[in-house]
Amino acid sequence: MINPMELLFKDYQNYALPVEMNVEFIRRLETIGKKRSFVAETHPEVLAEFADIIAGEYAVTRNDQLYFMPKGKEIKLSMDESSSAVRSLLDIGFYLRCMMAQPGDLLMVDEPELNLHPENQRRMARLFARLVNLGVKVFITTHSDYIIKELNTLIMLNHDKPHLKRIAETEGYRAKELISSDKIKVYIAETAPVKLDGNDKETISQTLTPADMDPEFGIEARNFDTTIETMNRIQEEIVWDGDD
Repeated sequence: MINPMELLFKDYQNYALPVEMNVEFIRRLETIGKKRSFVAETHPEVLAEFADIIAGEYAVTRNDQLYFMPKGKEIKLSMDESSSAVRSLLDIGFYLRCMMAQPGDLLMVDEPELNLHPENQRRMARLFARLVNLGVKVFITTHSDYIIKELNTLIMLNHDKPHLKRIAETEGYRAKELISSDKIKVYIAETAPVKLDGNDKETISQTLTPADMDPEFGIEARNFDTTIETMNRIQEEIVWDGDD
C-alpha cells in the first residue's frame, strides 16, 4: 500500500514544473493558510460564493492536516473522504482565500468543469468573471458548453437596457459579475489551414483559431454549437419521423 505522506515528501525535481509547484504548494498549506489575500480582505463575498460552490470550507491544522468542513455540519472530512469536486477545487480555494491572490495575477485553470454539476459550472464561470473584473487575469481550457454559455449570458446582460436589468435581478445576477466582451478572448482548438514559419504555402494543421466575439451576443463557439445542433437534429428525427 502506498503511503501518501511518502509521495508528498518525495523529490519532485525531475517532474514537470506544474507538478513540482503543486506539491510544494500542498507542503506549505499550514503557512499559506494563515495569510489573507486581497480577495479575502476586501471582497469576502467572492469567498462566500466559492464556499457555496463547494458547500463548505477548507481547514488546515497545526500539523498540516487538511480537512473539509461541510456547510451546516459539525464534522471534518479528510480529502480522501471528500467529494472529487472538493479535491479538484482545493488549489483555487486557497489561492482565493490566502495571500497569493493579487490584482494583476494570471490564474491558470485546466478544465475547471471537471467533477462539477452543470449548475456549479455556471457558478464557476461567474466567479471567474468576477475575478477578471477585480483585475485578476484568468486563463482556462474548457470543454464545457455550460461555462461558455454562462460567459455569454454575462456579456449579454452587461448592457444598459431596462429588460436586461430586470432579467439580471430576477435570475440573481450581480452587477459585479457582468463582464464586457472586450475583457474576454476565446480561442478554439481545431483543424485549419495555417502558414508555417518560412513557408508561404498553407498546410492543414491543428491550431488555435480566435473565436468571433460580439459585444451584444458574446462568443461564437461554433464547435460546441455544431455538436448541440447535431444532437437536437437527431432527437427531432427520433420524435417526429415515426409518423411516416
